[in-house]
Order: sequence, then structure tokens, then C-alpha cells
Amino acid sequence: MRKALCALMAEAGEKLLAAHRDLAVTEKEGHANFVTNVDQRMQDLLMERLRALCPEAKFIGEEKENERLTDAPTWVVDPIDGTTNFIHDYRCSAISAALLVDRKPLVGCVCHPYLREVYSAERGKGAFLNDRPMRVGSFGLERALVGFGTSPYQAELGAPSLDIALAFLRRAADIRRCGSAAMDLAYVACGRQDVFFELNLKPWDIAAGSLLVTEAGGVFDMPLLPAPDFDTPTTMLAANAACAAPAKELLLSLLKAHGIDQNYLESLAR
Repeated sequence: MRKALCALMAEAGEKLLAAHRDLAVTEKEGHANFVTNVDQRMQDLLMERLRALCPEAKFIGEEKENERLTDAPTWVVDPIDGTTNFIHDYRCSAISAALLVDRKPLVGCVCHPYLREVYSAERGKGAFLNDRPMRVGSFGLERALVGFGTSPYQAELGAPSLDIALAFLRRAADIRRCGSAAMDLAYVACGRQDVFFELNLKPWDIAAGSLLVTEAGGVFDMPLLPAPDFDTPTTMLAANAACAAPAKELLLSLLKAHGIDQNYLESLAR
């Protein structure tokens, strides 16, 4: 399944590279929440091809109305993660797909088409970059490279996100903002970053990347929930083993200082 998924995602990545020639942009609800005709075409392609891999599976995707996640096999897909990057030809967008069984990722894949890199993992069987085993890094927080997201679709989270990023900058070596949560998680998994956090992400942003991180020896956490829940938008944190505990402690203290808890995040969606 993992190898078949990688081949499919690599093919989809090539189609994404060719799609800039026919780009139309519209806006969805929320601040700076863009969608393109390519997002929908890519999702339709992935739905067709992924269902061929697992015919009994349900499908949850960013560009469709979705039912709640159940224990049944379910593909969770983001056809273009980093749409604003894609619109600007910033060349840091990803395709992300994960098969969840019993509400947990079983196999996942993130494709970075511009670098022709495919990151994949299968539960209990490790993580891979273009079929080479990959592992998280080993730097402690004081030498860490920290990625973060700004939750741009919810303007209320902009200032807290940047304040928290500044706190990490003061504790770590440096910070980065790439504009694709799927890529940030893949970069933690392969050791290019040591920490990644964002204050509010949807399941399709993180389902595949979470498995990449844990199978590469890292820690994936949803610190405002009792346990990871891929049916609930929430704050997330990914880190290598050396950074996980101090990064979580710092993140939770700053969330508390800003009055951000799960109830607050859910109030933003109402």
C-alpha cells in the first residue's frame, strides 16, 4: 500500500507542476482563504485513484463537504497544502494523503513536487524519503530550527502566533515559516527542522505528516486535547525527541498566557 501510494502521489505531483498554465483563483470563507480550480481537479483525481487502492474506504478532503470521521477506513486528503504559495508560484506546496483506520493513520504520504521528494510512512514499519529510511534530528531546543504556522484563515490567531514564534526564537537557533503544514511536518520527520507548531489546523493538514513524524522517531502532539484526534481542528506540535518536552512546556505556557484553549479555538469556528 505504501509503495502504491507513493507512486500515485508522485504522479499527482507531476500533474500539479503542469497546472499553473490553467489557474483560476476564488476565495472561501475566512481571512485570505483561497482556493483554485486546480485544488478541485487534484482532489477529484486523488479521490478516483485512492478509492482504487482501497475501494471500501471513505474520503475526507479539504475541498468537499465531509462527514465526521469514524473507525472505518478513511482517506484524509489535502490536494494542495500551501495554496497561497501555489498561487504565487512560491514553489513550496505539497500534496498530502493518509489512510486512517480506527481513526488513526495507517499509511501516509506527502509529496513535494517541486523537489520531486515523496515522504511516506506506514504504521510500525518506519518512514521514508524517496524510499530511503528517514529519521528526525537530534538537536536540543537551544540549537533547534523551529517551523511555525500563522493560522492565516483566522485573523484572531495572527498576533498570538507571532508572539509564540518570537518566544521560540529566543530559546532556539532560528525560526522558519514555509506556508505548508504538510511540508513542515515532513521536514521535522527528515531532520531538516526540529520543531513545528501551529495554533489551529484541520485534519487534512496533518494526518499524513503526523505519521511521518512518529514513524521517523519523533513526537506528534495535540497539547490541548487528551489525545490526538483527527476529527477536531486544534493546536498541534511536532518535534524530535530531544525538543519535545521543552517545546511543549513553552507552547502550553504561552497558549495559557494568551487565553487560548480548545474551547476558544472552537468558538472561532462558530
